[in-house]
Parts: sequence; structure tokens; C-alpha cells
Amino acid sequence: MGQEVMRTIASADDVELAGVWLRRGGILEPEQHPAATASDNLEEVLRSADVAIDFSLPGATSQILDTAEKLATPLVCGVSGLDESTNLLMQRAASAIPLLYDRNMSLGVAVLKDLVGRAAARLGESFAAEIRETHHAHKKDAPSGTALVLGEVLARSRNQNFADVMRYEPGGRAGRRAASDIVFRVTRQGEVPGEHTVEFRSDDESLELRHRVTDRRVFATGALQAARWLVRQKPGLYRMSDFLANNTA
Repeated sequence: MGQEVMRTIASADDVELAGVWLRRGGILEPEQHPAATASDNLEEVLRSADVAIDFSLPGATSQILDTAEKLATPLVCGVSGLDESTNLLMQRAASAIPLLYDRNMSLGVAVLKDLVGRAAARLGESFAAEIRETHHAHKKDAPSGTALVLGEVLARSRNQNFADVMRYEPGGRAGRRAASDIVFRVTRQGEVPGEHTVEFRSDDESLELRHRVTDRRVFATGALQAARWLVRQKPGLYRMSDFLANNTA
């Protein structure tokens, strides 16, 4: 994703790459981004930036949050799999800086979440709910962050506690204990960038809402659009839905 973000920035005429936080010993090809600061020193990188985009790993996000808050750098974060302590750090940072966090930066998924919420509220628990997701074989977390947030939206719209109705079994098919359960089916294969389907099913009919990514560049594009918007916002914790609802760019 870091490479995709750099390529997306390079193709835009209104932004430029200020810096890249590298792993220790990492190298950024200077001919691609001659003006960019490339360093394993995060403070050095962020000091030259108007806004930061984080697609790293959960283990790095707490340091990024701390440094962005310290330097008052707006932050777009698209890292999934964060633990509760990191989520608390995020809420603290958002009291000092504009911070947009979403487990999926696709504009289409932001719309999908809205549609799932509205469908779940209208169909209620009389329709069995199932969420299916497919990603590339290298993806470590399962279900995906996007699948989980779709489940959270679905449960909230039906006035359910997500933890009570979420059913998932790694490597197998989770059993439905009650009609109100939200069942997850996960597939890891090939180089699939991401597919998510939410199905509502009764004895007589079914409704499917599906989103499919054909190029993971869509996540970089969405993050860059969000970054353009975020630099004009007040401190607070935002989602892609906030960007879509209020974007005037």
C-alpha cells in the first residue's frame, strides 16, 4: 500500500510526497521522489508533512499516533487489526489533531456500509444475515477489518450487541445458533484485492449487497482524497462516511 500511495501522489498535480517512513535499512529510490525525506526517524519525516497517511502495521500505529499528536500533524490511518489500547491512543490523539480512521478507504465501501445499515434496519432479524469476504492468500487477519465493520454496522442497525451475534470459525463453517446471528465466511486465495458480500435471506427471498475491488490502488486514491479534506478540519475522529457527507472538494 505504501507503494500505491506514492504512485497515486506522483500522478496528482496538487500534492507532493514530503517524506516516507522507512524500516531501518530501507531505501527509497531518489529518482522517483527527489524532494522527499526518506528516513527511519519518524519525527524527521512528519516535520516536513502537512498530513500523514498510515498503511503500516498494527505494531507501528501507536508510535505514529504519538508522533503525529506531538507534531500536530493531521493523520489518515487505514490500518486494520488494532487492539483496544491503540484505539484508546487514537481517541486521545483525535482530541488534539484531525484524525481520519477507517479500515477501508474505498468510497464504494463507505456507501456499502450505509446501504447495509439501512437494509438491516428495515428487514430486521427476520432475515438471516451472512457476510462473505475473499482476499489474497497473504492477508493475515480474518475476518477482514472491512467485514467486521460491516458486521458492526449490521448489528447496530438491528439493535444487537455485535459480540453476541457474531459467528466465525477459522478454517471452517460457523454454525448459526439463532436466526439473529451474523455468520462470517472467509476465503483466502490468489491475489484477490478484496470482495465483500452481505446477504439478507428469508424463507421466500434474499437480498445481496456486494463490493468488489479490481485494483488495490482504490484504497490509496481514497486515502489521498480523505487527506485533502482532512487538513481543513478541526481536531476530531473522522470516518470515510464523514468525508463523503461533508466533502466540498
